Amino acid sequence: MREVPDVSELIARARLGDEAAIRAFVAEFEPEVRIMVRGRLPREMRTQFDSMDFVQSVWESFFTDLQERSQDFANVRHLRKFLASVARNKVFEQHRRLTRTEKYALAKEKPLYVRKGGREIERDVLSPDPTPSQNLQARDRLAQLTAGCTPEEVEVIALRRDELTYEEIAERTGLSDRTVRRIIEAARARMEGRR
Repeated sequence: MREVPDVSELIARARLGDEAAIRAFVAEFEPEVRIMVRGRLPREMRTQFDSMDFVQSVWESFFTDLQERSQDFANVRHLRKFLASVARNKVFEQHRRLTRTEKYALAKEKPLYVRKGGREIERDVLSPDPTPSQNLQARDRLAQLTAGCTPEEVEVIALRRDELTYEEIAERTGLSDRTVRRIIEAARARMEGRR
């Protein structure tokens, strides 16, 4: 990589919020940061992320850190090593989140099309929505739960089915938390008695 003249003045001006200095700094080092990110981006993440997303994240961290702490660099080599470590950490952090957590597990992803023979066949995609028969069963169960209930109890049960908390139901209906809990527990006991 080519050696850049002393950037301490550019950094000092950028620290003070000089837009021209920030633009000049980014223009000078962005190609190198992009190469740093691309070199560290694992293959399985390349279909999901544009390297420029990470580059922007590196710049955000760099300039935030520059404002909050007086980060001094002995020379341009030291600055490049610092930027390389920020790029490495950004990519590693995202990779770890995507491969070590159940919610974002990359290994669970499947292509929408499967190649069979010489053609691609669309894979059946499961919907997170309930099936028509599940909807019908849920309506029947709600009807059983609310049979013989007052309109106030029906409203509480319906709101709980919509995943509102006891506190939210109490606030919406004007009932006390205790009354809401009593209605829900009574409905639960009725359902368990019917099984």
